[in-house]
Amino acid sequence: MTDIILKIKNSVAEKTKSAVKQGDLQKWGLRGIQLRPYQLDGVHWLTQCLQNQQGCILGDEMGLGKTCQTISLLIYMSGALGKKGPFLVLSPLSVIENWRKELECFAPSLTVLCYKGDKERRAEIQRETGTHDFQVLLTTYELCLKDASFLRRWKWKVLIVDEAHRLKNQNSLLHKTLTEFSVGFRVLLTGTPIQNNLEELYSLLSFIQPSIFTAEETDQFVSSYSNVQNQPALAAELQSVLEPFLLRRVKSQVAVDLPKKTELVVYHGMSALQKKYYKAVLMKDLEAFGNEQGNKTRLLNILMNLRKCVDHPYLFDGVEPEPFEIGEHLIEASGKLCLLDNMLTYLHEGLVHLLVICDFTLSVKNIFIF
Repeated sequence: MTDIILKIKNSVAEKTKSAVKQGDLQKWGLRGIQLRPYQLDGVHWLTQCLQNQQGCILGDEMGLGKTCQTISLLIYMSGALGKKGPFLVLSPLSVIENWRKELECFAPSLTVLCYKGDKERRAEIQRETGTHDFQVLLTTYELCLKDASFLRRWKWKVLIVDEAHRLKNQNSLLHKTLTEFSVGFRVLLTGTPIQNNLEELYSLLSFIQPSIFTAEETDQFVSSYSNVQNQPALAAELQSVLEPFLLRRVKSQVAVDLPKKTELVVYHGMSALQKKYYKAVLMKDLEAFGNEQGNKTRLLNILMNLRKCVDHPYLFDGVEPEPFEIGEHLIEASGKLCLLDNMLTYLHEGLVHLLVICDFTLSVKNIFIF
């Protein structure tokens, strides 16, 4: 471990004291958002890492704005440093649209290419890249693997990987594929950067800083810090190793002005149709669901089927009347949806703003009637 610590001291330059300000980011192209002080600190930390090393891990807790901080970094590179791209952003398919909208809202000066779709659509986009310039290419892990030969054409100024725990295995196909890309600076975004598994942590470190955390030293790193939870001195040493490359903050530390979350539990009953099938599941009445062997097999797990029933009876095959049409019957068949429909109607009449202010989470729980 001494070798790694020496490499860190020799490679990481002293951080500068000047901070990135909101006005500077707005001058460079940031729009539609006022960053909180801790977010500005995060952007400043990212810019310092950009100057001093190969990559970093932004490990803020979920909800602290990792996306807007990262977009601010791209604005800094484009506006302050004159590096117009290209920038590569990888995210899960479930949040790629959120990335697109936030880039469009917060960084309208950056040209974004959303690389997704079926094979024919992606081939069309590939042809368009020959005539249309872009600064940010936004795509998913899966498409990155499928079309790696296409994405390897560029020398990426920045690679941003959202939900970077996908890189926790050094031998994974994604990890190996991305290491073959030409990348100037790597940014990993994850809400859970420090895992109990030291080997997974080392995998993230080796991806962002391969010159220091080499693959050959994985076992040495794991063995050196295997007892970190029981030795404070060892924990302090590990923290000093991680400090230049990892920024981890939680809401209780930086967002003290936010009100505490309030959880409201609302109990609900079941519709007549739900009660009918709930009773049929308990009585193992196969005729209520049809006599096919598949239905018999599916009814063996009673608890799972009771949960399906209290969610919505249409989850069972053959219960929803044909022809299948969208209508009020979808709500009326489920007690939970009736409750939610009434609540949404009530909130729509004037209480939506209170939800934003209070930031409370509503949990609708099921009543199991035995």
